[in-house]
Amino acid sequence: MKKSIKKIAVVFLSLILVLSMAACAAKKPVEVAQGVTDTEVKVGTVAVQSGVLSFIGQPYVAGMKAYFDMINEQGGINGRKITLIADDDEFKADKAIASVEKLIEQDKVFAIVGQLGTPGVLAAAETVKEAGIPSVYFGSGAVALTELGENFFPVQPNYEYEGKLMAQYVANTVKANKLVVIYQNDDVGREGLTGIKEGLKALGKDAILGANAEIAFGAADKDFTAQVQKAKAENPDFVIIYGLSGGTAGLLKEFEKVEFNVPVLTTYSNADASFLAIAAAGAPKMTANLQVMGWLEVNQEKLKPLMEAMAKYYKDIPVNAYTMAGWVAAETFTAGLKKAGNNLDWKGYIEAMNKLDFKEGLAPQIKYEQNVREGVKKMAVSKVVAKDGTYVFQQLTEFIEFQGK
Repeated sequence: MKKSIKKIAVVFLSLILVLSMAACAAKKPVEVAQGVTDTEVKVGTVAVQSGVLSFIGQPYVAGMKAYFDMINEQGGINGRKITLIADDDEFKADKAIASVEKLIEQDKVFAIVGQLGTPGVLAAAETVKEAGIPSVYFGSGAVALTELGENFFPVQPNYEYEGKLMAQYVANTVKANKLVVIYQNDDVGREGLTGIKEGLKALGKDAILGANAEIAFGAADKDFTAQVQKAKAENPDFVIIYGLSGGTAGLLKEFEKVEFNVPVLTTYSNADASFLAIAAAGAPKMTANLQVMGWLEVNQEKLKPLMEAMAKYYKDIPVNAYTMAGWVAAETFTAGLKKAGNNLDWKGYIEAMNKLDFKEGLAPQIKYEQNVREGVKKMAVSKVVAKDGTYVFQQLTEFIEFQGK
């Protein structure tokens, strides 16, 4: 009798062991990297939060936080809430490197999301590459960002590609006969100019840009008399200003001063209400004659979640192009997080991002493939119009891609 009981017990224990092993086999273990637990995904960003450029960085980070706050209130992604650690680099490259190292090595974040500013992004790129940590969205359109490696995921259109689209618009839509390009003499402006020239050449329209029609200005310049005199002497029917807000506003002021009334197109970097306020203060007529590239769909339906989240969580922060950019950074990272599911090591996240084709956000489309890191390729042109005593953007064209080779 005792032997029978013992035999039954052995069989029973064996059955429990087999069932337990089967259960373990059925439940695939979750592969996780640093910054990930069953309840949290911790990410980091680096963006200027103090000093003269804080008007860019503060709404930018608030846009990211607002998106993550909204997602967390909805329960997070696969039960995990997203925590954002924001470091202030004061828009200085050396501090950007230190911040990125801190986020990776001390804070142990899962990803770098939305690092802001070309100098800091490029300075810290080697650190990010060596670590292998995913880096999603940059507040920059530098061409170099498309070539950094598989763990980098730029979103904003790069400046050369935008230049090609500008060329296509001027040549095929406007059908300009004579074009002048006034460009900021740094990496931003030179890359834009390169794109414009390559675009015109690919379209067989390079003759509309004359030998003396490429006019440079310095990023710190305050006097634009010489540049505008040279541009006016060319007698163009269209001008592209490829420069950031201060220089572009100064040029428009000089245009108005000398009554150089010609249509002007500028980069998406100036597609912001704060730029319009600066430009209009010195050149109200030229501001109303301005056209701007853009890569975000800013209709009321698309903006509703952002507007509601900002009103709920950060009502004292202005909603502008920088807020929208931060929001896009957060939603792009989160789209990859959803696609990765529970395969949350760095390799799994990068594999998921390589299959991402995201069309539900503010950008018309964000798509990646292995070894392809182009960012957004669809852009539209908007015109500036006066409305209720202020200036606003009104979309002029559909979102288009470059059709040349």
